[in-house]
Amino acid sequence: MTNKQNIPDWKADFPIKKREAGYVSRREFLKVMTFFSGLMAVTNVFIPLFNHFHKRKRIKDYYTGIDVDTLKVGEQTTFYINQDHRNPYMLIRMAENEWKVYEQKCTHLSCGVIYKHEEGVIFCPCHHGIFDADSGKVLQGPPPRPLPKLAVVVKDNRIYVEDYDYSNEVQKNHKMHH
Repeated sequence: MTNKQNIPDWKADFPIKKREAGYVSRREFLKVMTFFSGLMAVTNVFIPLFNHFHKRKRIKDYYTGIDVDTLKVGEQTTFYINQDHRNPYMLIRMAENEWKVYEQKCTHLSCGVIYKHEEGVIFCPCHHGIFDADSGKVLQGPPPRPLPKLAVVVKDNRIYVEDYDYSNEVQKNHKMHH
């Protein structure tokens, strides 16, 4: 303790009065709020620009590591592309010669989804979202969009995937609406 009016050392080192520390003027508050608002606005501009210029790599003839004989009809398995464990994909054997690949994350909050063969749906247990197993489209629940999918190519008894061509789907839907 120091001799000056018996003030503890820590208080002498930090001579801020409690009254001054708790008071924030309007001007100081508005400065902080303006700074963070500006920071959020700049971030909201930067994210779409980054996504526009940062194109993801195209997937073409990627071997999943899975052979045709590995899965029975009605089963699913998980695989990753280029060891990217942030984006799991699920390979589903719908029928003897029918395969589907979807991203295994719900489009609502990225929970893992499960294929239910008997019902012909893909189910999200977190918020009870249901997707059509044939198309990946939302049938029920909070998911805002269909599951992203990949095209399946079978070569020499091996399962390969590549980017799905959505343009065919758009043309089919366009013809149906006219």
